[in-house]
Amino acid sequence: MAKQWYHGYSYGPYWVPPMIAPGTFANLYLAWIASEVITRYCYVVAAVAVFSILPITFFFMEPGINGALKWKVQSLLKDEGFNLPETSIFVPSSVKHGSTQSSRRWAEGTDMKSLIGFWQSVNNVRWVIAGLAAMLSGYATFVK
Repeated sequence: MAKQWYHGYSYGPYWVPPMIAPGTFANLYLAWIASEVITRYCYVVAAVAVFSILPITFFFMEPGINGALKWKVQSLLKDEGFNLPETSIFVPSSVKHGSTQSSRRWAEGTDMKSLIGFWQSVNNVRWVIAGLAAMLSGYATFVK
């Protein structure tokens, strides 16, 4: 389970930022060319919502649940030589530890399945944000 989670997690940097950037910039562009104020506000809020996924990930998830899970994976796979170097909260990485000491203690006292369940719950918040941004953008596009 640890290998499976880490394998899936390690793909995040390859597909999350490429989805965030166009979603943010497209909504900002549409806000810039919008003629109606409400339409402009909807696009701006959608752009901010899409962009907010990055700071949530980097400053909340990475030192918290992502860090706890990477620490747990490392502890479970240490006999196989799995080791991640350290990093800081300001240089997030999927291949380095940016976890806090409290998230490491949490990982040590919690099983992998429970950590993944919590990770899924927190990760779902990002999908809800993206969905709300899409609805706002769609509303601004199709309702005039």
